Amino acid sequence: MLKRNQYNCDLFSKRYIDCMLPKGHILLDIKKLISFSFVTEEVKDLYSDTGRGSIDPECMFKMLFLMFFNNIPSERELVEQVQVNVLYRYFCDINLDEAIPDHSTFTVFRQRLGKERFKRLFNGVLTQCIEYNLIDGSHISFDTTIVRANAAMPNKRTKNELLAEADKIIEKTFNNTPTQKTTRGHRELPLSSSDPDARWTKRPGKGAILGYSAHISTDSKEKIITNVEVAPADVRGHEKMIALIDEQVDNHNLKIDEVSADSEYSAGRVREELEKRSIDAYIPLRDRGNKHGAGTFEYKDFKYDKERDLVVCPAGKALHFMRQRISQGRAAKVYRSYKKDCKKCSFISKCTTSKHGYRTLEISNYYDVIKRAEFRNKTQRYKEAAKIRILNTEPKFAEAKRYHGLHRCRYRGLEQISIQTILTAICINIKRLAKVVTARLKIPVFEEALAYR
Repeated sequence: MLKRNQYNCDLFSKRYIDCMLPKGHILLDIKKLISFSFVTEEVKDLYSDTGRGSIDPECMFKMLFLMFFNNIPSERELVEQVQVNVLYRYFCDINLDEAIPDHSTFTVFRQRLGKERFKRLFNGVLTQCIEYNLIDGSHISFDTTIVRANAAMPNKRTKNELLAEADKIIEKTFNNTPTQKTTRGHRELPLSSSDPDARWTKRPGKGAILGYSAHISTDSKEKIITNVEVAPADVRGHEKMIALIDEQVDNHNLKIDEVSADSEYSAGRVREELEKRSIDAYIPLRDRGNKHGAGTFEYKDFKYDKERDLVVCPAGKALHFMRQRISQGRAAKVYRSYKKDCKKCSFISKCTTSKHGYRTLEISNYYDVIKRAEFRNKTQRYKEAAKIRILNTEPKFAEAKRYHGLHRCRYRGLEQISIQTILTAICINIKRLAKVVTARLKIPVFEEALAYR
């Protein structure tokens, strides 16, 4: 049966707390500015109308908030700290003579609520940010980071050690051990048996990483996180961007005019969907590179004739459509020159190094959209949007990893890692709300802090 805590203290306890509470602590600001009553509203259908009284879900959520807010490593240590910390008890509405919930209760609480309810709790905090006029939605920035899985990485083994384990490798192969195909599909990587939802990815300068990708969007007005999503590490940002935008528009009726992101989110399909929603996208185009080597003709040296559906090379010869190519969510037409044209061409040494003696070129199915993006990316607003993203969104992940433990997963499984990331985003938003609103209203931090209900 759902039960609400009633914070009552006698004259002695009030005097004791009055002396012990630290003046100017941010938790006092948060307690005064944020109403956590939405927690009870979201979870009350999970409780029976009869039976023994439950632990107050608002108290449980506040304790989880404290764990992520102060980067306390475990529920056991959380219980120990709340037991002896007067400020924590006051924040969570736990009387001085009241018992602290057992550490195992938090596991049940997380599993019972699940990812979707925690996402609604995140939206409850976001609603209060909107009420305090911290969000306008005019410019939203996106970013993603990799969170290392809470699983052991395979150790480097010598040749003799590998030979000694050959029987085990063969046994795993015939037992159909789950694997993940690499991007090009040339080989398969073993997945972790302790965290099978985690996936491999590679980042420049970091090598192979087993983990998850966390995606966030941030409003430019007061740097409030407006949405968060977690996926396996091999899921790219452009696969999540549109869903993140639609979700916050539907939930909070935001009018988004502009978005900015890095090249992780660069995809023709994404740009086309943003245009349909009348949103200007300030996203850098991916560098096509030059696979034929330095000194050879680049992509920009070729001219695409959309009406005739062909590409004209620098020598004036035509590259004709050969096939459609779809890779990693990106669709393109492949054009190829004729061997007879390339064989007698004086530019062949500058055009291709292929042993087949012809040149191929890919033209995106979203050619018109990309051309408009090229024009937009040359404007002054593009430079301003890039600066907004660098100053507003990227520091959020640095804050989450340094102060709230998002550098590594606490739990295992996509569902639990999503909850960890959502709670981290809630902490960052509440902390930002308290800082901005306190400065804006110039509220005396400790005034009326002991106005007990």
